[in-house]
Amino acid sequence: MSGLFNVSKKFFSSWKPNLPKHKIVFNTTQYHQAHAIWNLKDAENVQQTHLKPKGFSDRAANLYCVLFRYFFDFVSGYKHGKMTESLYLRRFIFLETIAGVPGMVGGMVRHLNSLRNLRHDGGWIHHLVEEAENERMHLLTFLRIREPGIFMRLSIVGTQFIFVLWYSIFYSFFPKTSHRFVGYLEEQAVLTYTMAIKDLDEGRLEKWANLQAPSDAIKYWGLGKEAKFRDMLLSIRADEANHREYNHHFADIPGDEPLDGHKIFISTDFVGEANNKWEDEEVKVQVKVEAKEEENKTKTN
Repeated sequence: MSGLFNVSKKFFSSWKPNLPKHKIVFNTTQYHQAHAIWNLKDAENVQQTHLKPKGFSDRAANLYCVLFRYFFDFVSGYKHGKMTESLYLRRFIFLETIAGVPGMVGGMVRHLNSLRNLRHDGGWIHHLVEEAENERMHLLTFLRIREPGIFMRLSIVGTQFIFVLWYSIFYSFFPKTSHRFVGYLEEQAVLTYTMAIKDLDEGRLEKWANLQAPSDAIKYWGLGKEAKFRDMLLSIRADEANHREYNHHFADIPGDEPLDGHKIFISTDFVGEANNKWEDEEVKVQVKVEAKEEENKTKTN
């Protein structure tokens, strides 16, 4: 009977995602799952990366991503070098309505597999569902600034219907290729937000220069009370880099590989946390722990 609950003992502990400094924080006053709050100074340096396809599966995933990119560009009116605040918001809103699908579908499929196989999932379900919620939060914060018109709403409904159906079937039979596909999509998301931040810094998006971040964004990403729209974009780009790193990782490891857990910080109000020097705090905590262990050894001896 115990064999039914066996979980792989192999851990890819040497893998480290290429991400800015962050905390995984759970706010007891909100219903959101524990999620990353990024150090804004470090989030300035998010890198644009591309994983070179290896083998047929990776090439297929990359091809699907290219096709989806052309479709997204057409529907959202994305034109590099000719973007305005309105066009960027249209792009962001349409992008996030699709980006919130893979995590929820993947989590659902793995949840059903766990029930059928009578075994633990190893933490994947939690991570994928949190990814879906995170993408949905991106959408909801952008909707605080602009409401889409009827054409965009119809496009969202039609695209979601087709994409949910396709991705559900695809993930059920080819989960690794699906994660690689999402990893490539997230590479494009990081690129889109990087270009928006660059356009903002170079003065091409004047309406956003002094735009205040929505209150929901300030609470969710632990931004300062006077945070600007740019700070929110930095946090969202870091989120997308996070999804990029993990989905590529999921495509590389066995489907029954357990994930390492997070050190979660509990809080009731983390507004302003994005500007803290967490590395210093963690060093202090580690020093206290080591000092306590040394004290206990001395007492024992």
